[in-house]
Amino acid sequence: MDTVTDLASFVHDRLDEEERDAALFHELDCPNSHRTGRISCSCPCPDRILDRAATRRDLLRRCEQRIRREAEGDLRWSRDSILAFQTMKALALPFELHPTWRDNWYP
Repeated sequence: MDTVTDLASFVHDRLDEEERDAALFHELDCPNSHRTGRISCSCPCPDRILDRAATRRDLLRRCEQRIRREAEGDLRWSRDSILAFQTMKALALPFELHPTWRDNWYP
């Protein structure tokens, strides 16, 4: 795999983990603390975590599309592709302590 694909896969996996673990952040007295995904309760943290992950996932998808579109049109590494790749690196940076992190992903 190439660097862009590896980086995108890494970020997608980390966002999947964040979404899965969002249910762990309910208030102690919440009756829905054992449920996962979007639920209707008054705990603010799970929804914030899920919303933040959805926003990051959308940004990542847009970056991947931009790089793929320019690669298909033989516009390899134009300024837009470089900006998209740097954005992907910035999205991965909060996970730099993960064991599968690569040093060439620093922005």
